[in-house]
Amino acid sequence: MLRKIGMLAAFITAVPAVAQSSPAVRVPPEIGAAYARLGKAMMAHDANGVRAVWAEDFVVNAPNNMVLHRDEVIAAMERDFLDYRDFRKHISFVGEKPEVTVVMGYDTMVPTKGPGAGKQVMRPFTDIWTNRAGTWQLIARQATIAAAR
Repeated sequence: MLRKIGMLAAFITAVPAVAQSSPAVRVPPEIGAAYARLGKAMMAHDANGVRAVWAEDFVVNAPNNMVLHRDEVIAAMERDFLDYRDFRKHISFVGEKPEVTVVMGYDTMVPTKGPGAGKQVMRPFTDIWTNRAGTWQLIARQATIAAAR
């Protein structure tokens, strides 16, 4: 498991300092607020804040082709492996269904540690949100590093 966590450094969502979306894309306010809560929690290394947004069964298909569960990602965050400079989320699609909302786009960031440290990285993503007991939670994420400069 330690090997998994060590490889995470540049791969997991840190949530935006700046969120941008194309003019035709409308992010539901509840999900926008959840992204904001998640961003604050990640930056503060607040595991309980992250747990409040990520569902207990949250999984991420990371760019290193590893499927990681919520507690593995939180452990990496608590070990200070997830640090980014100039993080921005660009949202290009929001698909609302009765049970889930799908958000797609790409993140740009500069990791301060791990693979790509010091270089701008573009990472396309797909996030799957669901409403459980009146609260929007992230249940799955796929992220791929597309380019590093």
